[in-house]
Amino acid sequence: MTPPGDRPFVADAVCHPYNFAPENQRGSYGKAFTDVMWSSHPIINPPEHQLTREQWERDWDIEQFVDTMFLESATDLACVHSLPIYDAYVDGLSAIDKGAELKRRYPERVLWYATADLFRGEEALESIEHQVRDLGADGIKLYPAQYLRGRTRYWEMSDDTFAYPVFELAQELGVKNIAVHKALPLGPVSTDAMRVDDIGRAAARFPDINFQIVHAGFMFIDETRMLLMNHPNVYVTLEASFVSVLLDPAAFGRILGAFLSEGGPDRILYSSAATNPHPRYLLDAFDRFELPDDVPHTLDRRTRDLILGGNLARLHGIDPVERRASTAGDRFATAVARDGYRDPWSIVRAADAAEVPA
Repeated sequence: MTPPGDRPFVADAVCHPYNFAPENQRGSYGKAFTDVMWSSHPIINPPEHQLTREQWERDWDIEQFVDTMFLESATDLACVHSLPIYDAYVDGLSAIDKGAELKRRYPERVLWYATADLFRGEEALESIEHQVRDLGADGIKLYPAQYLRGRTRYWEMSDDTFAYPVFELAQELGVKNIAVHKALPLGPVSTDAMRVDDIGRAAARFPDINFQIVHAGFMFIDETRMLLMNHPNVYVTLEASFVSVLLDPAAFGRILGAFLSEGGPDRILYSSAATNPHPRYLLDAFDRFELPDDVPHTLDRRTRDLILGGNLARLHGIDPVERRASTAGDRFATAVARDGYRDPWSIVRAADAAEVPA
């Protein structure tokens, strides 16, 4: 792995301290959701470093989370998205209190996006306002669908009842960045909820908000290209789709080429989707990756730097050089400079071993 001083500033646009613990799963949908998420772990992670399902199906401790991100990979800044998937998980899967506490403990290392279940109406707006005003959230993460009793219900980004009040509140609070889960149905949820067409109407109505399409490239690539072409405030976040750099480089080349053609390098955001994949594997694979010959773009140093962290940093008013300097003496940078990066998943393995009675 490239020494810290010679590598790009890496800002992971979406990562989660998940809670997959069995007691957090709600009914058959919680189990189905968890099964889908687990199914990718043995594929993404090399056999010598894979976690067992018992190790993986955990409630992530926030200190183990930051140690995994910053001591085991070349990540400089992690954007933690809280999740409102209350139909599948008691705490929503990535709890609000975890995001708030990570932001409080590590303000130079963590960005945090607030969340709420918009089907709760005024209660959701009050929760978002509290998370931004009182807890310091940097952005907002939205999840448009719920799966209940065999049916999917969802709201659209152009909805006057559910979505627009959130965007108006964001303007009032000075929040410039809103991310929405799209393009990736998990479990039996309807694909209709994952379409991206509605984002264009929101982007046109609220031009001062940056809308991030989370999981861009997994589905609806052509529709997403058109959004990039027509709306300068639309960004693509490659959570989950970035995994194809490791599993299917040709497909990743097509995704990246499509987005570069319409939006240029300035509106593409790297995301590891940690802690399901390990960020180390994706960063190493991207270091080796080159676009195929039939894609009329090159991955020069500037383009790589923008995708890996420059774009997210710019969206949040962060100077990468200054931010790296401000964290140069923290416990993560000090440990990496002294010992190098730890092996993938070694933090959680050590924690689990310490809990086993002698």
